[in-house]
Amino acid sequence: MTHHTVFKTNSYDRETLLQIITRHFEAHGIADEIPADARVLIKPNLVANKDSAFAVTTNPELVFAVIRYLKSIGINDITVADCPGGALLLFTQMNEIYKDTGYSFISEYAHLNTDFASRDVEAPEGSVNSSFNILNAIADADYIINLPKLKTHNLTCITAGVKNLFGCIPGLQKPAFHAKYPSAKDFSNMLVELAATVKPNFTIVDAVDIMEGNGPTNGKRRHLGLTFSSKDVFGLDDFIVGFLGVPKEAVPTIQASKGKNLLSDNYPVSGDTDFVLEKPILLPEAYEAKSKSDKVFAKVNTLFRKVSDALLESYPQMTDDCILCGKCIATCPKKALKIQNGKINVDKKTCIGCLCCDEVCPNAAVKIRKKLR
Repeated sequence: MTHHTVFKTNSYDRETLLQIITRHFEAHGIADEIPADARVLIKPNLVANKDSAFAVTTNPELVFAVIRYLKSIGINDITVADCPGGALLLFTQMNEIYKDTGYSFISEYAHLNTDFASRDVEAPEGSVNSSFNILNAIADADYIINLPKLKTHNLTCITAGVKNLFGCIPGLQKPAFHAKYPSAKDFSNMLVELAATVKPNFTIVDAVDIMEGNGPTNGKRRHLGLTFSSKDVFGLDDFIVGFLGVPKEAVPTIQASKGKNLLSDNYPVSGDTDFVLEKPILLPEAYEAKSKSDKVFAKVNTLFRKVSDALLESYPQMTDDCILCGKCIATCPKKALKIQNGKINVDKKTCIGCLCCDEVCPNAAVKIRKKLR
């Protein structure tokens, strides 16, 4: 029976991680599922050129621990692949990301993918999207291990297993999805359909150090000291959100998974289930959750959020920290940003509030504002 596993993981110490990762794999009997000649694909979160200390990307030591375990059971054909958004065109840019995120040393033990060739993969029957164009390295894999970083997200509130699979889409195609599905609800429905298409075999979530606040790239690092795993990526996200006390109605990917009957309440949980969260996870400004104990205020806050979501939408405003690098302009799906009078201005009428600009900004120069629809 499918189940979820949670283990306390207090640091990224190399040997400690190998022990924890081994426990995750053994708890789910993964070694019996992977043939020795299988092409195994590891999908981390490498959204930006930032050192792992910022808790933006999946820590490379976690990836290395997975590779060490796979090699210990005789698996040698291992590829690490992701494709961040933005104007990513050259393999040299991906090599820069591997270098900046601390992944370069992994090339001695596994293949670091820099090939963005892709092909269409048919989506499950009943999907709004009939197919998805997915990187060949992922589409051709025999076994996919999904290694997301647990973070908050300005559009989807929480990003974990399901949202991480957006990196299976070639970077230059991502803005088109944001333009096609501008609302968090529709975008999250697309993400769930994509996850059902990719069908990762096993997911391990890096929650040793997480990002809270205005993630996924410009929030605050927080030590949580956990790792989670499951064969069911949809159920695992649902479990993590509930385990950490985040309101499930605030996470549109959970609601989309529920709407497609992909969630079950019957999965057992093993591991360190006695973990106690000392203080609530700080959610993005648009979803900020209050104390669970203050039930009356929580109800009022939920009602206010529903009303505000109906009447207002988010848009970016560049602060004085902007260095005019142009990454936000290159990634904007509606071309709503341009440089005028020595600064980047936003066309509010054109902006769809996807906040891709905030995700790719290297200097945390995007302030999120609200406008009437």
